[in-house]
Parts: sequence; C-alpha cells; structure tokens
Amino acid sequence: MIALDRLQNIIPPDQALANKALATSLKQIGGINNLSLPQLSLAVGAVQTTRDLPQITALTEATPPSVANYYINSLATGTGTNNDILITDILGTAGGFVSAPALTETLDILSGMNTTDLADIYDVMSDVVNGVYGDPVTGPVIIPSGPYAGTYTDADDVFSTQLIPAAQTEIGVIVGSYPSEVARLNTLWDSMADQLVLEDGLQSAANLVFADLTANQKSSIYGFIYSLPSYGLDTKQGGITQLLESVCDLTTFTGQAVIACLRQAKNQTALGAAGIVVSSKIPAEPDPPPPEAVLIPSEYTETEAADLVIK
Repeated sequence: MIALDRLQNIIPPDQALANKALATSLKQIGGINNLSLPQLSLAVGAVQTTRDLPQITALTEATPPSVANYYINSLATGTGTNNDILITDILGTAGGFVSAPALTETLDILSGMNTTDLADIYDVMSDVVNGVYGDPVTGPVIIPSGPYAGTYTDADDVFSTQLIPAAQTEIGVIVGSYPSEVARLNTLWDSMADQLVLEDGLQSAANLVFADLTANQKSSIYGFIYSLPSYGLDTKQGGITQLLESVCDLTTFTGQAVIACLRQAKNQTALGAAGIVVSSKIPAEPDPPPPEAVLIPSEYTETEAADLVIK
C-alpha cells in the first residue's frame, strides 16, 4: 500500500487522505485481501443496517457492561482463568481434587499434635453408639470404668452430660496449644466444603442427576471410548485429561489404555504439524470381506424381458 506522503504527490492531498482513511478502514475487515472489488461490492450490498434500532446504533462498544456482567455473574462461576468453569469444578471430588491434598496435609498436621485425650473421648463415643455399653436408643447405657463411668438413660444422656462437654473442653485446649495448626486445618476443611458446594451448584445447573444415569450403558461407554483422543487435547489445569488421569487405575491394562488414547491426539497433532501422514494400517473393510447375502433378483432375464414387451 502506498504511503500517504507518496500518494498525496500523485493525487490531490484531500483525495489522498480520504483514500488512505478508506483503505485503513477496509483493512479491519477480515479476509478482505482475498476479495475482488465486485465480490466486496456484492457483500456490502447484501449487508443489513441497524435502521430503526436506535439503542443498538448508539452502542460504542461491542458488549455493554450490563450484558457482560450478566454472563459474568451467571456463567463465570468456575475456578479457571477468567472464572471459566473447569471439568474439575463439576466432577473434581471424584478425582481427589482439593480433597486428596487437603486430607494428606491434614494427616501430616495431626501427626505433630497431641490429640490423645480427644481420641480417647471419640473412642468412648464410638463404643456408646455401637452398643458396647448397652442399647444406645432404649438404654440404659452403663459405662463400667474410666472418667465417664456411670449409668445413663440412653446415648443422648451420656453424650449431652459427659462426652460432648468433655470433647469441647479438650478441643479448646488443642486450639490454645496449636493455634497455627488449627487455623491451617480449618482452611483445608473449608476448601473441601467450598469444592463440594461448587460442584453441587454446577451439577444442578447442568441438570446432572447421578441417580437418573443408567449404569453400564453400552452406547455411553462406546461414545466415551471414541471421544478419548479428542479429550486428550484438553490438557489445561483442571481439564478432562487431568481428571481422567486422576481416576484411572494405572495398575491395570484398561487404565493404561485410556491414558494411551488420551496421548494419541497429542501425537497426531504433533506429527500432523510436521507434515507426517498418520496411518493405523487398519483396513476400513474386513479382509476377507463378509459373504454376500442372497437377495431377491433385481434384473430380468432375456426371456422375462421379452414377455414384458407389448406386441
């Protein structure tokens, strides 16, 4: 394209400026370099305007803030970039997202804390509920020895008068002795609760009801299998590949085969980008071909054709 300073030496400056402005504007149209002038003329002639749509005509941006905010508040509720909804936001707990590392860290923290007295209280609670000291519902509950020895009407009686107050007191002791550890534990468990709330909301929005799903449905199973190569292209954090890798049993042939299929798509993409033709060498048709069926004859014999001739 001729620069403006050169063009205005060829034609009048005002015309040069107008031509340059028009050319710059037209360059904003994608693919215009591949169009001839008649093609551009036909396309422009077919375009409709925003006549009688004053609010649309008055727009100074592609998407008004009110419209953008609606979609941001109703759809951008995930944990991905720009709050995109990830597959792990919907099914993450099945693959141990958030919960697995949180529980691992919880065990590490608890191993460094003295919780013996609290564990003893919980053991008594468990024994009461499991009927070790008598029927927990009808009673009586009789604890023969220890700090909570006595006869109680039922499980509710011993829990409300002894075990729950004792547990609350011991928890207070632990909080005072390990303030930073307790704060971290609360953060970990809050994160797991937040993940469950997020999944429940998104599953509800997607009308995903696990009780309504049909187990071992062959059409769904084969559809999943055929989709594995395309799933393998979704390798972002929180994507389908990461979820499937987290739930596959890699000690089995089936689990390893799933991961191999996921990697197939990446391999095909890389080889295709290099111009390498990928062929599985699996014939499209069986070899040898299946036997042909004996069908009703569709052609006349010479005699039958002659009999059809009107004489």
